[in-house]
Amino acid sequence: MAAPKTILRSLTNWELAELTRLSKATSERLDVVRRAKALLEVASGTSFSQAARSAGFKTGDGVALLVRRFNDKGLAALVIATGRGPKPTYGPAARTKVIETLGRPPDRTEDQTATWSLSTLERSLRRDEAELTKIGATTIRRIVHEAGYGYQNSRSWCRTGTVKRKRKAEIVSVSDPRTEEKKRLIELAYRLGESSGLAVWCQDEAGPYQTIPYPGQSWQPVGQPLQQPHEYIKEGTAKLLTLFRPATGEVRAKGVTNSPNTVLHPWLKEELQGVLAQLEATQQAPLKSLENQSLSSKELVSEWEYWCGVALSRPLVPLRIILVWDNLAGHTSYEMVDWLYCHGILPLYTPLGGSWLNMAESVQRIIVRRAIDGQHPQKVTEIIEWLEQTVAGWNKEPTVFEWGGKRHERRKRSRQRRLGGSGAVADMGNSIVA
Repeated sequence: MAAPKTILRSLTNWELAELTRLSKATSERLDVVRRAKALLEVASGTSFSQAARSAGFKTGDGVALLVRRFNDKGLAALVIATGRGPKPTYGPAARTKVIETLGRPPDRTEDQTATWSLSTLERSLRRDEAELTKIGATTIRRIVHEAGYGYQNSRSWCRTGTVKRKRKAEIVSVSDPRTEEKKRLIELAYRLGESSGLAVWCQDEAGPYQTIPYPGQSWQPVGQPLQQPHEYIKEGTAKLLTLFRPATGEVRAKGVTNSPNTVLHPWLKEELQGVLAQLEATQQAPLKSLENQSLSSKELVSEWEYWCGVALSRPLVPLRIILVWDNLAGHTSYEMVDWLYCHGILPLYTPLGGSWLNMAESVQRIIVRRAIDGQHPQKVTEIIEWLEQTVAGWNKEPTVFEWGGKRHERRKRSRQRRLGGSGAVADMGNSIVA
């Protein structure tokens, strides 16, 4: 007597929508996608053999078994049954030894390296572990990836607020007690300053840059790369004084050969006065002088106190600009700070080891890379000219910088995994108990 023909039961609307989604998914397991395609083909009325060819099964018998399982278990049939599939060649003990070897520093004499690569790790495991004499680089890669490791470039890092300084007797660690407060105010200025009517600017100096060949990439005929001389003559250095407004992308810059306070401060005062003049023209609100300022103007005093965090001993002109600035000694001199306050400019100094809070450094990297990468300047004046020309080109189509923008959100999402059923997310690495 012939075996009864297997017939796929009718699909619910939810099952049909889920099978359609899985059949088109690029992030699901390949076997799950194939099973979803096969079930959809059968549901559309095709035979098991035709569904097998369309979904990548060897024979129609495999599709028949899948249909039988789906009729009994629903969408759970898409996942491979417990106990099926190839057995792992290396068990938990062997995987632990791979991770332990990866975690120890290599021996330069025995392992012939200072950092592990897949080939050196494979050689070491085959040499030292009897049960891993045939392990391959592909298996090692899968094991370390499953353990949460990735092959990454090293990055410079410093703890914000703490730096090392060399004294006469020894090297000491210096801490900034106001690190968190400074960081909070700078981030607050980036996020809320412009929307509150305050122009937020950042100032920094880039360099020094020498008259040497700079590495870089360029389009050249195949096999004929741009050639740089291996000999060069040093003719001095150049620096770039930069004043940057992230909200508009505007850059005010000047190339110099050195940047002591006697050069930086006069230039900065001149540029800030130009910024103030622009603000007066656009906002049509004349800036009051200190002599005409009323002593009873509590509104202006409270605005200053909000950012300064302390009560002011005298009334000041309206707050117009917030200046994010490095914490160098010359920047905190009484003469410079008094000039800034008298012109309605509040300096917010980055904490020790907190130069990453100054967005001027970000735009400087872009400008310098565009100006001198792949070039060989012969004179300092050439470097200064190239930098200033690049700044002029940047200002024609400036790019707005946003603190905590889309890139920050992408990085944040990459460290999370979404939970089904809601908009909740969980940090990667934290186990979730069902």
